[in-house]
Amino acid sequence: MEGKFQRRTSGKDVSVHSYQNPALSTEDIAMEPTKKDPERGINENVDRLNSSLPSSDPPSYHEEDIDEQEEEEKDQNRCMKGVSMVSDGISKFVTEHKVVIRRTVYTLLCLGYLAFLIAACVINFCRAFALLIITLVVLVFVVYGLIRDRWGKAIYKLCLKPAAGCFMKVWKYAKWIIYLGILVGIGLFLGLETGKQPDQLISLVGYFGIILCLFVFSKSPGKVKWRPVLWGLSLQFLLGLFVLRTSVGYDVFKFLGDKFQGFLAFTDDGTSFVFGTSLVVTSNTANLSEVTSFADLGVTEAYLVHNFVFQVLPIIIFFSTVMSMLYYVGLMQIVIIKIAWIMQFTLGTSGPESMSAAGNIFVGQTEAPLLVRPFLSTMTKSELHAVMTGGFGTVAGSVLGAFISFGINPSHLLACSVMAAPTALAMSKLVYPEIERKRTKKDERLQAEAPQERNLLEAAASGACVAVTLVANIVGNVIAFIALLGFLNAVLSWLGGMVDIPNLTFETICSYVFMPLAYVMGVPWEDCPVVAELLGKKIFINEFVAYLDLADIVAAKKISARSEAIATYALCGFANFSSIGIQLGGLGPMAPNRKGDLAELALRAMITGVLVSIMNACMAGLLYQEAAIAVLPTAAVNTTMGYLNMTTPAPPACAYAGTLLDCMC
Repeated sequence: MEGKFQRRTSGKDVSVHSYQNPALSTEDIAMEPTKKDPERGINENVDRLNSSLPSSDPPSYHEEDIDEQEEEEKDQNRCMKGVSMVSDGISKFVTEHKVVIRRTVYTLLCLGYLAFLIAACVINFCRAFALLIITLVVLVFVVYGLIRDRWGKAIYKLCLKPAAGCFMKVWKYAKWIIYLGILVGIGLFLGLETGKQPDQLISLVGYFGIILCLFVFSKSPGKVKWRPVLWGLSLQFLLGLFVLRTSVGYDVFKFLGDKFQGFLAFTDDGTSFVFGTSLVVTSNTANLSEVTSFADLGVTEAYLVHNFVFQVLPIIIFFSTVMSMLYYVGLMQIVIIKIAWIMQFTLGTSGPESMSAAGNIFVGQTEAPLLVRPFLSTMTKSELHAVMTGGFGTVAGSVLGAFISFGINPSHLLACSVMAAPTALAMSKLVYPEIERKRTKKDERLQAEAPQERNLLEAAASGACVAVTLVANIVGNVIAFIALLGFLNAVLSWLGGMVDIPNLTFETICSYVFMPLAYVMGVPWEDCPVVAELLGKKIFINEFVAYLDLADIVAAKKISARSEAIATYALCGFANFSSIGIQLGGLGPMAPNRKGDLAELALRAMITGVLVSIMNACMAGLLYQEAAIAVLPTAAVNTTMGYLNMTTPAPPACAYAGTLLDCMC
């Protein structure tokens, strides 16, 4: 090949042609061979020279393809550089003007929503009334947050602090007059009520009897601070009075209960997809051999065959998912903190225990302590007792949905869940008063941990996973305890048969042991054995089994409406022996250094939780009256009759003469 160096293989000299490489001379080549193999060094340098020389061979098709690929890569690099420059420019612009862009987007969204709300109200105000109320409530909270963040400190320093100082000077003397007036008012109310209906006096006696027993068996009766006790019981009384004795309160909680029940009905969409909607033939008899006609058969959808498994348990999963999503967006923290602030301001309890008590209204006995997990390791025994009592005395929102699906009155369940929070905190401070330390500014803080999930979908998935564990726990407990109950009843029947009591069962024993307790709650004497059995099952088994039996009893109309209401309040709580293990298993990992204290307080807190539910039942017995049959107002009835007698068409649905709350319904 012309123009290149030729390598020899037998020791001959390297012949040099016309081309000279300026980068490497022949003298350099002669100097490079090694001592061991001179020819090898010369040959390597020849290869280096050949690789640096331009080839005189004609280009091949393969080299043309390589050139085209290089050109395409260069074009792609130019395009990517252009895209990168545009992307960097957009990112820089967004970074520099992100505040303006965010405000512009929010403004456009708010204007669009406002236009939609106005259009909805113009078309049908009654139909849009609920959306209007929700919008106003959200607007109030948003404005409050903006004012607090921007001018909160200045307002407190210039206005609230001086006003609070003047108020405390007056309050020091005026509080006794106000307290006396409240006591006189409550006394007159209770006197008039028990005078009209002497049966309610029994509930009043039972209410104060429980308070007296808790005081006598208190850890330190002489060191009880009565402010949290009296304020907690006052909040319970006011809530009970609002729900059970005012038409507004009854309508509000009935409305919330109905909407809550309707919301939980969406669980059927997921349940029917998983378990199927195929039609299944069912029998109304216990044995198929007893079927004599088609009247004994029924047809239902597959997912409705086993009500407990296919309808009740999925509700827990659905509601837990929703609660997890609400917690992620921050709505639950706002509601819980505000309720905790009310209890802290009135009862004078510390921030962490108030937060935990408020959280128990919505979440379970092991989830609520997560709100105050950083404080558990340094809490006093009194505060730990308050956290545990709040868990025992209330039920989780997800389980509440399951109870509603049984057919239990939703308004009573919602009211009892709210009433139980201040009552549990008050009774906890009566049973185990604070004696270990003085309050500090750290105790006043109301803080909630930020959610760990990274987005809303992860929050939903996390809530569903947590609910699956809860469902498995419920299924396991129900199977185990009902099986143990059957075995226990068989043993008791065997033992009772030896003394001519062949029908001796656990329910029979409970009906006699807890009958006095049922009577002092205000249950009519003829219904006391039935309610006493439910109390025994709730305490020694769990509230799930008790509510299942209550649903069957209510469906069969074995007890009066008054007994049903009292029993609903008495069973609303996690206080049973199996829950002791659940609480210790949940709280122990959060505060490993307090496991001994938790085990010491568990039984006392559980008994206090049982009595919290009993006190709610006594309050229900004191205030409950048979609900009047809901009828339309007179004007609405006359208007309706007029339309029936006229040939003109009836007015649209918006022209309803009821209350504004009826528009929401």
